[in-house]
Amino acid sequence: MAQAFAREAPPLVSVNPLWPAGMGGYKLRSLPTSSSALTPVISGESPSSRKVGVAHGLNLGKLLVMQTRAVWALRALWFLLPLTVGQAASDAVASAEHAVPFVMTAGLWWLWAAGMVASMVPLPSTLVAIRILAVGTLPLAAWALIDISTVDIGTVDISTVDISSGGDWSALAIAALMHAFAVAIVALNVLIGDRFVDGGSYGDERRMLLRPPSLVGYFLVPLLTAVMITAVTTGPLLVANKNWIGGVVATALGAGVIAVGTRALHQLVQRWIVFVPNGMVLHDFLVVTEPVLFRRTAIERLGAAIDGSPARDLSNKAAGLLLECELTDPAPLGLRDPADRKAASLTDVRRFLFCPSRPGELLNEAERRNIATD
Repeated sequence: MAQAFAREAPPLVSVNPLWPAGMGGYKLRSLPTSSSALTPVISGESPSSRKVGVAHGLNLGKLLVMQTRAVWALRALWFLLPLTVGQAASDAVASAEHAVPFVMTAGLWWLWAAGMVASMVPLPSTLVAIRILAVGTLPLAAWALIDISTVDIGTVDISTVDISSGGDWSALAIAALMHAFAVAIVALNVLIGDRFVDGGSYGDERRMLLRPPSLVGYFLVPLLTAVMITAVTTGPLLVANKNWIGGVVATALGAGVIAVGTRALHQLVQRWIVFVPNGMVLHDFLVVTEPVLFRRTAIERLGAAIDGSPARDLSNKAAGLLLECELTDPAPLGLRDPADRKAASLTDVRRFLFCPSRPGELLNEAERRNIATD
């Protein structure tokens, strides 16, 4: 087995056109289980294995520093939002009638406070909240850039749209849009995802996020997020404009949309590979009926997937670099039927593919935990 993978490997399996197969000239090699690279760092160990352990510790330290910097960058950007996006949006509705300016300003402050709290508490649930709110700043900043001077919410009548006459306010709106882009990019960064998902781990666990199916990640999630943003804003603004019936109906419908959408998005961030002291757990409700533990001694190889591999595809058609896990013996898995999620069958699987959001770091973590990687 080790000799077979010592040669240059065939192209890597990739379903993402932005990450072509074989990118970077990867070569696969096996690490024998007796290698010093897989030896725990304990007293009395050899100098070579001690160097490997120190190197792994340094890599883990760099990762923690990167994650900490990313989280604090998100917090700083979010903290400054009232000075750019908030001010630009308030100016855009300053001339609106009735209580629209007050409701708009109060709502923005409430959402800003919710996002600030979410950024301070890294958990899977707060990851959903901060990402929805971060993406929501983009349409708000774009709308402020248009500088709508009068909006009749009840009849959706835009009487004046003037971009060029804003003077200093247009510069503020442009800065707000750039700020909103920065917030959204940082919030959607994989370092943020990993940090928040791992925030709910216990003891010596490490949770690493799996990529969503391509259709869900590139189409359904953006669409659902847009619908949720619309739902949370339409009702209160209609009520503020004294459109009582429409406002109440929109608020009730919006509450239902928020509840369903939040639950759906929260389930997507509950899909992990979890490293535990005994091995590795596949926690993916879209593929298996319950979490499955693969003991360290039962994992023969964990590495990049090979083109034409007979392994069972458990990636759920996610876009990204696929990893392959090969077991010493077949393990029974309760696999869901792709056509009917309520149906499942018990299947013996010895080799399977999955798609983590950070495949390189996942392999590093596996090697740190003495799991055979290549």
